[in-house]
Amino acid sequence: MIYRRIARRYAAALFASAAAQAQVDRVQAELESARGTLEAHADLREVLGHPEIPVLRKQEIIRRVFAGFEPLSLEFLALLVQRRRHAYLADIADEYSRLADEARGVVRARVASAVAMTDAQRERLRRALARKTGKTPRVRFEVDPSLLAGLTVTVDNEVVDASARGRLERMRELLAGARFRGLGR
Repeated sequence: MIYRRIARRYAAALFASAAAQAQVDRVQAELESARGTLEAHADLREVLGHPEIPVLRKQEIIRRVFAGFEPLSLEFLALLVQRRRHAYLADIADEYSRLADEARGVVRARVASAVAMTDAQRERLRRALARKTGKTPRVRFEVDPSLLAGLTVTVDNEVVDASARGRLERMRELLAGARFRGLGR
């Protein structure tokens, strides 16, 4: 939980600086690139996390590895290394992307359905989400057979469960509550 707060603070500060310099998109792309590089290279992660390697040497490595980055991105990555926060980069990148989407008027949604949705169904759902939120939805569609039928929609941590599994669980809870109150012996 604390790592989320740390990621939010760093992402908010970086976003404010990037917005002031009109570099929101470029910094976002560079954060994603840095995340991918760190995920792909265990040896780089090991060097950055090694306690006996001086911070200045680690920052030099960062500046060499990401030499094509904007100065803002480079300095941010160097700051993460200096403060021993480089392990939070993935969470910071996620939070930064959320802030950038919010500034662009984009809302993220996740739709899980029991069976694959047709293109027409996906488009109807996108239009409905746009009407409901007043923003442009970026929807990630998934298939989850455990739902049995129907779908679940998650937008900004709000879940709408219109699945058969969800209905059965709510019915089970209702019946268990009735028994608990002495109605169903």
